Amino acid sequence: MSWMQKLYQTYEAVSGQDFGGDDESLTPVGHTMQNAHIAIVLNERGEFQTARVMPPKTAIMLPATESSENRTSGEAPHPLADKIQYVAKDYANYGGSKKAYFDGYYKQLQMWCESAFKHPKVQAVLDYVGKGTLVADLLNVGVFQLDSDGKVLNKWEADGEAPLIFSVLPKTKGEIEFGSALVCWCVEIAGNVQSETWTDKTVQQSWIDYIGSSAAQQGFCLVQGNDAAVATMHPAKLRHTGDKAKLISSNDTAGYTFRGRFETAEEAASVSAEVSAKAHSALRWLISRQGIRNGDQVTVAWAISGKEIPSPMKDAFDEIDWDNLDTSAVENEAEIDMPSEDKSSIDWSVNIGRQAAAIIKKKLHGYRADLKENEQISLLMLDSATPGRMALTYYQEFLPADYFANLDVWLDDFSWYQRHSIDRSNGKKPETLWAVVPPSPFAIGHAVYGKFLSDTLKKQLYARLLPVIAGGKNVPIPFDLVQQSFQAACNPNGYEPWEWQRNIGVACALYKGWRARHSDSSQRRTYDMSLDTQNRSRDYLYGRLLAVAENIESYALYLAEEKRATTAERYMQRFAEHPFATWRNIELALRPYQDRLHSRGKDTGMQAIGEIMELFQHDDFTCDNKLSGEFLLGYHCQKMELTRQIAERKAAKQQQTETN
Repeated sequence: MSWMQKLYQTYEAVSGQDFGGDDESLTPVGHTMQNAHIAIVLNERGEFQTARVMPPKTAIMLPATESSENRTSGEAPHPLADKIQYVAKDYANYGGSKKAYFDGYYKQLQMWCESAFKHPKVQAVLDYVGKGTLVADLLNVGVFQLDSDGKVLNKWEADGEAPLIFSVLPKTKGEIEFGSALVCWCVEIAGNVQSETWTDKTVQQSWIDYIGSSAAQQGFCLVQGNDAAVATMHPAKLRHTGDKAKLISSNDTAGYTFRGRFETAEEAASVSAEVSAKAHSALRWLISRQGIRNGDQVTVAWAISGKEIPSPMKDAFDEIDWDNLDTSAVENEAEIDMPSEDKSSIDWSVNIGRQAAAIIKKKLHGYRADLKENEQISLLMLDSATPGRMALTYYQEFLPADYFANLDVWLDDFSWYQRHSIDRSNGKKPETLWAVVPPSPFAIGHAVYGKFLSDTLKKQLYARLLPVIAGGKNVPIPFDLVQQSFQAACNPNGYEPWEWQRNIGVACALYKGWRARHSDSSQRRTYDMSLDTQNRSRDYLYGRLLAVAENIESYALYLAEEKRATTAERYMQRFAEHPFATWRNIELALRPYQDRLHSRGKDTGMQAIGEIMELFQHDDFTCDNKLSGEFLLGYHCQKMELTRQIAERKAAKQQQTETN
C-alpha cells in the first residue's frame, strides 16, 4: 500500500495549489470525469431557457456515487449530470431504444435535495426534470430533429451539413442513439456569475458533504491506520475518461480475484473511500500532467509536493531548451561558439553535440535544486492486459539525491553519438545533430526490433528498460538487447541511411553501457567518446579499418558524382563475422578507387590504414573470430573523427576565402 499512501499524501499536498496551464485538475471526492454532449440552461425556478451541443470530447467533472462511477451495465444513476436515458422522463416517448432509468435518477436527486446539504442549483434541476419535457425542449431548440414517425432522428441522410449532435455522439453503423447523450446543467441565478454546475465549487462541496453524512460500511483503513468508511469499489478512468481498467478490484466473488486465500475481500485489504478517491484522483492528475504514455502503458515519476520531476522514460535530448540554451555546465565553453546576435546561424552539429550530456545534467540538477533533501520521489509504471484490469508493473521510491544520481549515471554510462534532427527557425531544412546522449527508449525499440516492433514488444521493452535507467549503476542492461542492436547496426541493407545511422548510435550506446555495468567487475570498462588512437584492441582496430575503407571509397564516388553503397557497407555484416577473410576482399575492391584518388592528387588513405595496421598485436590481425560490440565503437569513433576533420577543413577554407 506504499504507492497508495504516497498518492494520498500527494493529493493532500497539492490540493488547492495553482499549477497554471491547462492541466486536468484534481478530482474532488465523490466526483468523476466524463465526456459531456449537451448543456441545458435553466433559471433558478427550474424553467428551461436554452440548450447547446458541447464541443467534441469535452470532459467535465460530475458528482458520482461509488456505484455510478463503476457502472458498466445496469442501473446506477449519477446524482446530477447523466445520460438522457436517466434524466429525461419523456425519453421513451420519442423512440429511445435503451432502457429508461429516470425513476432511479429522480429519487436519488430528490434525496439529495431533501437533505441538510441541498443546493439551490440542484433544486432547480430537480424541479425541471420532474416536468418530463427534456427531450421535447431539445427538439424545440434544434438539438435533435424528428423523423417521419415522430421519433428522434438517429441518422442524417438529408442534403446539407448534419446537426452538431451527430459529430459528438458515437455512431453504430452510421446511427446515433440519443439516449447516450450526457446532459449537464447550467443554472442562472441573479448575482451568481458561475452558472455551470460542473465548475461550481459550492455544488461540489454540497455533494461531498451529503455523501459524507451517509451511512457506509466501516472498517480499518490500511493507509490512514484507523477505522473509517471503507470503499467497496474503486475508481477507474485513470488514463482517460473511457478507461475501464482498475488497479483495485474485488467484486468478482465467483472467480479468483481474492478467493482461494481469503473468504472476503476485506480480509485481503481495506482502504477508506476517502483515501481511495483521493489516491486515484492524484494518480489520474499525475498521468494527465506528466505521464509518459506507451499505448496502455504509462510511466509516472512525481514528488509528493507536486514539483516537476523528469521521467526516466522521456528522451533525455528533449530536456535541451534550444531557445534558452544553458551552457554554464560545460567545462570548456570555448568549444561552443555561441553567436548571441543570431541563434539561427548556429551550427548545432558542431557546437553542441559533444556537450549535450553536460547541458542535460545541468537541467536535471535544476529540478533537484527545487526539492528538499528528504523529499520523497516515487516512480511507477502501469499497464493493462485486459480492458478491466490494470497492473502496477513497477514501483520504487527514492530520495532526490539517489534519483538524480541514477539519472546522471545513465547519462554517463549510455551516452554516445545519437543522430537527431533540429528544426531551424529561419525556414531552412532540418539540421542533423550528433548529440552525445543516451538513446531514447523509442529509438532503442526501433533499433533492436526494427519492422518487427509491435505494441506488445514495445511495452515489454519499456518495462525492461525502466529499471536500467532509474536503478543506477548496479542494474545492467539485458545482453540480448545489446546483441540484437549490434546485429541490426551491422546490417545497413533494408534501412534508410538515417535509420542505419540511428541504429549504429544506439548499438554503440548499449554496448558501452553494458560494459560499464558488467556483472563481472573485472570486465567493466569505460570508453572515451573521442577516437582512441592508442587503443590496441583487435575489435576496435578492425572497426577503425572498416571506417577508413568506407571513407576512401565514398570520397572517390563523390568526386565521380556516383551515388551507391560502398563495398565496406555491403560487406559489413560479413565483416563482423569474419573480419580477416573479408578485409582481403574489401582491400582489393579499394584499389581502383585509391588509384582514382591518386590520379587527382587526393589522399588515398594508405597512410591511415598503415597506422592502424601497426597497432595490431601479434596474431590479432589474422584472427578470424567474430567481432564484439567494441568493433562498432571503433568504427563509429573513426567515422566521427573523419567527419570532424572534413568540417574543420571546410571551415578553414571558407575563412580563407572570406579573408581574401
